[in-house]
Amino acid sequence: MSSVPEPLVWLPLSAWLDPRNWTWRVPVVVVLSWLLAGYAVGMMRLAARWPQGWRLAPRAFAWGIGAAMLALALLSPLDDLGGLFFSWHMVQHLVLLYAAPVLLRGWPYPVFLWALPACLRVRVAALLWHGALGDRLLRWATRPVVAFATGILSLWLWHYPPLYDAVLARRWLHDLEHLTFFLGALLYWWPLIGAPPATGRFRTDGGRALYLILYGVQAGVLGALVTFWPSVLYHRYLAASGVPVERLLADQAFGGLVMWLSGPIVVTLLALATLGRASREVAESEVLTPH
Repeated sequence: MSSVPEPLVWLPLSAWLDPRNWTWRVPVVVVLSWLLAGYAVGMMRLAARWPQGWRLAPRAFAWGIGAAMLALALLSPLDDLGGLFFSWHMVQHLVLLYAAPVLLRGWPYPVFLWALPACLRVRVAALLWHGALGDRLLRWATRPVVAFATGILSLWLWHYPPLYDAVLARRWLHDLEHLTFFLGALLYWWPLIGAPPATGRFRTDGGRALYLILYGVQAGVLGALVTFWPSVLYHRYLAASGVPVERLLADQAFGGLVMWLSGPIVVTLLALATLGRASREVAESEVLTPH
């Protein structure tokens, strides 16, 4: 960035679109390029073998949107701004959190499986074949209780002030934070999306709604704690940004508000939509059932 921005100020659109403001880190660019190219190869092969391959278009669209969200979180000015101000870092985390379910909607496992050469495809498929060790581990990790606990742990752990300050001071630890946070988000959303090969889902919409609401509640608690904390929680920002403490406190409160409202609001709306669908299904079954 050409100059240090003030907290609580949104950058103009031109600054976001200017490639000079993006951090073109080679490892991230390589991984994102591989995710797009590998998915494209696998999708073309899979679509060619399926008479109704055009039905895969929504999956490919979801994957493209998810990859764009990862690029926004890891390469755009968000990455630099997150090192200066807490509120921007929380926006970055929310983008990573919601990129996970979008990517899962793209069915990455079967698509990337078909991107592999035939010899490797058979070996990888054998590792995740029903009853194989990889299959058992993945099904255990995506059980609602395990996935929920993993998602919560990754959220609370990285907001512990000493660890958070260490993340801001070390690039490799910052990358590890983003990786584990994203993987935790993947596991959390997996039981809801039911992406293959672990396609098991909740048996009832009520269970799915409760799963969403509980996550929203705990995220709201964390956001409220940060919002109303009377002092600067993350001291690294004091040295990194060079702005007065009062401004950093306001930025911290705003970042906590982002966590407190945006995350819980989204998952609560999803939960209400799920409950609404469940109630309609119950009502329809009562009407259709002879008395």
